[in-house]
Amino acid sequence: MFSVAADVRNLLGECPLWCERTRRIYWTDIEGSELLALEEGNDIVMRWSLPERLGSFALTENADVLLMGMASGLRFYDLSTCSFTSIVVSPGRVGTRIGDGRCDRSGNFVFGTMDDGYPVKAIGKFHRLNAATLTIETLPLPEVAIPNSICFSPDGSTMYYCDSMQGRIFCCDYPSLKNQRTFVEIEGKGAPDGSCVDARGYLWNAEWGGNRIVRYNPDGITDCIIPSPGIQSTCPTLAGEEFTMLYCTTASVGISALSKYDGALLRAESKVFAGLPENRFATAVI
Repeated sequence: MFSVAADVRNLLGECPLWCERTRRIYWTDIEGSELLALEEGNDIVMRWSLPERLGSFALTENADVLLMGMASGLRFYDLSTCSFTSIVVSPGRVGTRIGDGRCDRSGNFVFGTMDDGYPVKAIGKFHRLNAATLTIETLPLPEVAIPNSICFSPDGSTMYYCDSMQGRIFCCDYPSLKNQRTFVEIEGKGAPDGSCVDARGYLWNAEWGGNRIVRYNPDGITDCIIPSPGIQSTCPTLAGEEFTMLYCTTASVGISALSKYDGALLRAESKVFAGLPENRFATAVI
C-alpha cells in the first residue's frame, strides 16, 4: 500500500529519479517550475525554484550537477550554486516545449517535445542529446502529442516510449530505432504516463486517471497491478539502497476535490521487485 512520502501538493509532479550517491529522490513539479528532492530517512523536502518549467532531467557524473530539460532548452544546473550553463535551445518547432526524457544505457539523453498549447496537437518529436558532442538529433519516430514512458531495457537494446493521447506504449530496437511496434494497449480508463524498467526487464507504467501502476513483462503481458490512491499517477521509480522502494509522483492539476494523495510523492515497499541504478548523462563537459 502507498503512503505519502512528501506532502507537497505538486501541480504536476513528474520524473522521479533516485541518486544512489546522494541518497536522494529528485522530481519535478512541471507546472510549479520547481525541482524537489527528499533524502532517504529525512522528511524535509528540498526545493529549487526555477525560471521556467522543467519537463525532465538526468543525473550526471557530478552529483551536484543535473542535466535539465527546461521548457525552452537543455541546460546544466549546479545544485550548490543554483546556476545554469546553457547547452542548446529546444529542437522542437515554435509552440512546443521539452517533456519527458531519460538517459539511454550509453549515457545519451533521449527526450520528447510536445505542443505547449491547448488542445494538444501531435506536433512533438523525439530527440537525442549526444553526451560526447552535446549535439542533438531528431529521431525517426512518429510525431506525438504528449511524449511519455521513455525508458530502456537493461541491456539497452529496446527503447520504450508512448504518446499518452493514444493509449498505447510502443517499443523499438535501439539504437537502430527499427522494428517499431506496439508493446501494450492500455486497458481501462487510464492513459499511459511515465515508466521505468526494473532489473528483470519488466516495465512499470503509471496511468494518468487510472489510479494504478501496472508492471508488464518484456512480452507486454500484465504481471501485476498496484492500486494508487493518486488519481493522476504520473511516473514510478524503484529507489533506496536495494532499489526496492517504489516511489510515484502524482498531479493535482484539474482535480476539484483533492485528497492528501493528489500532488504528493507516494512511496511503497516493493519487497520482491528491484530496480536499476539510473543511467547518468555521460558527458565530460561539466
